[in-house]
Amino acid sequence: MIVFILSLFIVNSVIAFPTPDTFDSTYFELEEIIHSETIKGKLKNATSALNTKLVNNILSDYENKISDDFIIPKYFDPSVRFWFSIYTQYNSKQVVIHDKGNLSLVYHVIDFDQLHQSKIHRFAKSKLQTQLSLEYTRGLKKSLHTLSTKSFKKLSDQDMVTIKQIRAAGIKVPANKKKRKKFFLGLARNIRTQTGQRDMVYQGVIRSLPYQPFLNAQVDNFKLPRELLAISFLESSFNPKAISKVAASGVWQFMPYIGNLFLPRMDKSVDYRQNPIISTLGALHLLKQNKMILKRWDLAVPAYNSGTKHLVRARKKFRKKKDFSLAYVLQNYKHAHIGFASQNFYSSFLALVHTLAYKDVIYPLKGLKTNLLFQNPNDIGVYVSKCPVRPNTFFKAMKSSKLYIKDINSHFNYKNKVFPKGTLFVSDIKLTSKRYYKLSNKELTKVFPKKYSRFSRNYKCR
Repeated sequence: MIVFILSLFIVNSVIAFPTPDTFDSTYFELEEIIHSETIKGKLKNATSALNTKLVNNILSDYENKISDDFIIPKYFDPSVRFWFSIYTQYNSKQVVIHDKGNLSLVYHVIDFDQLHQSKIHRFAKSKLQTQLSLEYTRGLKKSLHTLSTKSFKKLSDQDMVTIKQIRAAGIKVPANKKKRKKFFLGLARNIRTQTGQRDMVYQGVIRSLPYQPFLNAQVDNFKLPRELLAISFLESSFNPKAISKVAASGVWQFMPYIGNLFLPRMDKSVDYRQNPIISTLGALHLLKQNKMILKRWDLAVPAYNSGTKHLVRARKKFRKKKDFSLAYVLQNYKHAHIGFASQNFYSSFLALVHTLAYKDVIYPLKGLKTNLLFQNPNDIGVYVSKCPVRPNTFFKAMKSSKLYIKDINSHFNYKNKVFPKGTLFVSDIKLTSKRYYKLSNKELTKVFPKKYSRFSRNYKCR
């Protein structure tokens, strides 16, 4: 706790170190009280948002909303159920303590709602939630270490609870003393925490509603399954402003290198990864390319995250196997780049496919309109400028859509800079053909977005 308090002082000192007459010590007092009561008292258990019957119905696709390409294989069922619970059952105030090797094994789900109702700063709440979760895992790890050396005749009540949780996940505890020690020590190393994301996905669904007509139309235009749009939720919860620690950006979380392969080259003044419309077109090209290379969607989807290199090698190695699939690869192809990450990327994807297919029964969406951002959501188009243009001049000219035109052209970082002929713009209002060329559906699929500028070459600025 002392380390935490000192870290707060360090953060505050960057802005302005609090003087004695302005510093409110009640924040620290509240932290101490919450920390003490939560650790010394009993951690509140989280309750799931959906009943078991509804969950089973959705995961079995009881209304046949999902393509046969994305039914849940038996091998992935436990991990898909886990990620489905993360996206639909538990919110960001709840933390799931689980085994990272076997996602069926969930030790506890902690509810920090009481913490978030307190008056302390949101950064302090986040820090405390993380700290309390870690302290719980330390206690669990200690219990598992104890079980590795203890006779089953001398188990405490807490030890018995842990044993029941392990057995409930369908895991058999070895009877042999040496094997049992190795087993419990392995479980102790595999403890992982996962914050719930129900509220994050719900917000993503709301953010995506205005774009749905365009997204669905273009997925159909590319002759791809609509289920692939779930990747944008897996990557960012459909957040155009999302930026990762490793410099991935936008709804589809393109890394700079991959972004420059599919999208117009980024620099300090413009970054098309941040435009939901144009980056989606780039992602569809990438996914279509993955499918052409790997021939199967269960390989092409995880390749979005890990690349095609090792999956191509695995496919060549096992090409004669009749039951070849991603599940077969994960069980038989040993490589650091194909394993936990690939399995969980595809499991998370399948969980979100089912989540989005049944979003109307999972989230409170009744009454929400799809045209929250656009005046003409069915007329969204990508335009190539025939003339040099300054974004702010373009925005001012679009008086009828001035409230949102900047949002749907969020790729411009410097709005007063004059950009060259061939710059891309997005609009749901028809732009003048004297200065802009609207790309047809065929042209959108013909070349990567990085080459869309070529369609303005034969036109003069008027």
